[in-house]
Amino acid sequence: MEERESHKRGMNLLDLPEGCLSHILSLTSPFYVLRSSMVCKLFNSIAKSDLVWEKFIPSDYHPIIQHSSTSLSKKEVVLHLCRSFFLLDDGHKSFSLDRWTGKKCYMLGARELTIASGNNPHCWRWKPLSESRFPEVAELLGVDKLHITGRISTQLLSPNTTYHMYFSFMLGAWSRGFDICPVKVFVSRIDFNGAYLGESSCNAAKSFYLKAPENNDLFDEVEGEEAFEHRRDSGHRWIKIDMGKYLNRVDGGVAVLEMTLIETEVALHKSGLIVHGIELLPVD
Repeated sequence: MEERESHKRGMNLLDLPEGCLSHILSLTSPFYVLRSSMVCKLFNSIAKSDLVWEKFIPSDYHPIIQHSSTSLSKKEVVLHLCRSFFLLDDGHKSFSLDRWTGKKCYMLGARELTIASGNNPHCWRWKPLSESRFPEVAELLGVDKLHITGRISTQLLSPNTTYHMYFSFMLGAWSRGFDICPVKVFVSRIDFNGAYLGESSCNAAKSFYLKAPENNDLFDEVEGEEAFEHRRDSGHRWIKIDMGKYLNRVDGGVAVLEMTLIETEVALHKSGLIVHGIELLPVD
C-alpha cells in the first residue's frame, strides 16, 4: 500500500541520493548551480561540494589551472574563470569559462598573433597598456599593407558549440588610413601543416571600416556587408568587429582555425591601430 501511494505521488527530486544530485548539477552550468543553491538547504549544501565544481574545469586545463591557483577551492577556481580569466602561454593567451554554459572562452593576445612586419620597430611598437589583460599590445607606427592572423586548434574548443570570433582593437588619436579603405576579415580551416581545408561552418569574408568614413558614399563600396558594425567591449575602450563564426562539431575532425584580418589591395599609409587580440566566445 505504501509503495502504491509513493507511486501515485511521483518521485521527489530531493529523494535522490546526494551523489546523484551532485552529478545532475555538474551536468548543468555554473550559473544554474548557483541558482539551485538558493532553492533549498540540500541544494545549497551540494553546491558547495568540489565534486560538482571540478566537473566544470576542463580536463585538458585542470593541471595548469590548479598549479596557478593552489590556494583556491574548485568552486573559487570556476567562479574566477566565469568572472575573469587565467593567462596561459607566457601571458599571450587568456582562458575563461562562459558563466551561462560553462563552455570554454579564449582570447589570443597580440603576441599570440602573426602580424606582418610585427618585428620591424619602424612599423610596429610593442608596449604595455593598462586597459589590456595582456603584458603587451601592438601599436601600428606605419605600414602600407596590413595582414594579421591568429590560429587555434579546434581541439581546444568546446565540442558541438558555435563560436564567434572578434578582432579587438582601438585607434590612437593620430590614426590614419582606416576611414579610407576597409579591411577584410574571414575564418578558415587549415590542417596542422597549413593546408587549406575550406570554410565549412565558417562565414564568408566580410569587410569593415575600422574607422567611420567622413564620406558616407564610401559605404556603398562594400557590397552586402555592414561596413561599420562595431561593438564596444563592456567597460573598456576596446572596439570589436565580428570576424565570423564556426561550429565545432565532434565529428568534424581536428583542424586549426585561422582568423585573418587583411588589407593589402590599397597601398595607402596606415597608422595608429592598437591591436589587443582576437577573442573566441561560445554562443550556444
